[in-house]
Amino acid sequence: MIKLSGTVKVREEPARSAVVELHNSTGDIVDQVQVGDDGGYTYYLAPGTWALRVWDAHGYRGRAELTLSDGETRVLDVDLEKPEVAEA
Repeated sequence: MIKLSGTVKVREEPARSAVVELHNSTGDIVDQVQVGDDGGYTYYLAPGTWALRVWDAHGYRGRAELTLSDGETRVLDVDLEKPEVAEA
């Protein structure tokens, strides 16, 4: 079992309203959690390739992908950014 944890931030402050969505290597949604007041999240995962998609109620977005090995403990912080708006 692998412990993956981290903090989600917007402009260097904890993103208290953020949601972390966990995807497996085929892109399926495995889980969704809302971060704690400190912007923190924790997952216990099997070895493999995982992706995080993160957002908050104010429209900020972030994503990360990683490959985890058995017995590993990993910290992965995610900084959210405002998505660019395409002009019509």
